[in-house]
Amino acid sequence: MLESYTSYETPEGIQIQLPMAGPLIRSLAWLIDLLIRAVAYILAAIALSFLGEVGQGILLIALFFAEWLYPTVFEALKGATPGKMVMGLYVTMDDGTALTWQASLIRNLLRLVDFFPFFYVTGLICALSNQQFKRLGDLVAGSIVVYKQVHIALVKPSSEHTPKALPFPFSASEQRILLHFQDRDSQISQGRKIELANILSPIINCKDQEAVDVLNQYAAWVRGVRQ
Repeated sequence: MLESYTSYETPEGIQIQLPMAGPLIRSLAWLIDLLIRAVAYILAAIALSFLGEVGQGILLIALFFAEWLYPTVFEALKGATPGKMVMGLYVTMDDGTALTWQASLIRNLLRLVDFFPFFYVTGLICALSNQQFKRLGDLVAGSIVVYKQVHIALVKPSSEHTPKALPFPFSASEQRILLHFQDRDSQISQGRKIELANILSPIINCKDQEAVDVLNQYAAWVRGVRQ
């Protein structure tokens, strides 16, 4: 069975694998959302019909805001629209963190572009052109649609290096770089390791093999290894 996952590693050495949702399952979720909105619009039209032209004006304004706010609000607050919830999907940032309001707004504003020239043809072509099935809105917002099922695996910590406390606070991204450097220890040549380590020599105050060893010690500290 073909499985598609996007994965990232936390600073604690935990590997998170997120199963990516393809165009078909996302289309079904969209159809459910469309049905929900259609029922709501019909009920609103009936209720406002008694107000005549004023009611029609209110209805048009409500329809405009509902079309934009419905997905944006649900995805920002719940991580998914009702249609996506039914299909077991949710929207997250590329690194697995919760979708931000800004990203939710961007991905849904660009939904109009994905719709061109008709019925999301542009979005479908874009989704089929990348491994994470991202439509244009997702590429710009840095978001991804995945299944709720999450696979978590602990990365085996290295015990070859004595942990050394970080000289100053590292960001989550910088800590991940340290862990990746240590994980690739057996995959890259000694010369390449020294070359990479020397990039940070002004910061860690050492060079060559000593710099490689110090970075591995920092990585061991990040993993929480205690010897």
